[in-house]
Amino acid sequence: MRRYKLSLSYDGSRFHGSQIQNDKPTVAGNLAAALKKVLGVSPRVLFASRTDRGVHARENVCSFEASLKMPVSALVGALNSRLGGYVKINRISRADDSFNPRHGCLSKTYRYYVSCKENFPYMRDYVFSVPQRLDRKKMEKAAALLTGKKDFRRLSSCSDRENTICHILDCRVSKGSPDFFIEIEGSHFLYKMVRTAASFIIACGKGEIEPDDLGAILEGCRKRVGPAPAEGLYLWRVKYL
Repeated sequence: MRRYKLSLSYDGSRFHGSQIQNDKPTVAGNLAAALKKVLGVSPRVLFASRTDRGVHARENVCSFEASLKMPVSALVGALNSRLGGYVKINRISRADDSFNPRHGCLSKTYRYYVSCKENFPYMRDYVFSVPQRLDRKKMEKAAALLTGKKDFRRLSSCSDRENTICHILDCRVSKGSPDFFIEIEGSHFLYKMVRTAASFIIACGKGEIEPDDLGAILEGCRKRVGPAPAEGLYLWRVKYL
């Protein structure tokens, strides 16, 4: 048995999240079924990041153990031909036996896509529409204020976790109009934290709150901001040494 590192992309609108659920289509369930067809067994698959229903991934990373009787390049093709088109294996490589995709990563990067126009119905699963003029300078300031080590409990939907301090390495608002994205890189994230951070930045752009309100929100002195919809969120990159 050897351990392998697998990079994959997927369309989250087709799944009830990344983790296996009974009687519901999930990314892990789809991948497990494909692995069983190709290998004859269903190896335990561990993901670097769990994604919710409707959240997409340009790159998520997972690991599994198997006794391969084919070249890795052939396994990529065999799996992709059985994944149905909404999940794609980007690459598979041999990993150290100690490799853990969740605990071994240096950082994760997410992008939240926003459009300041009315979009066609077929775009609703891939971008959040905010059909109004947004103050980019306020959004850029809000993004900058999110960086650093902070207690993000009140900028998430996490209530029972003891350690809620996260290190946000970078947060920025891209150029472009009417479409743009918010990119955030961190050591790790709490439940719905990225979507709530995006919601905070967008609310600042709307003029509903000020960037400097972040401190009061994090300290619990101001009403929390609700998370933005899942459909605009993409797991963009998982970084390792």
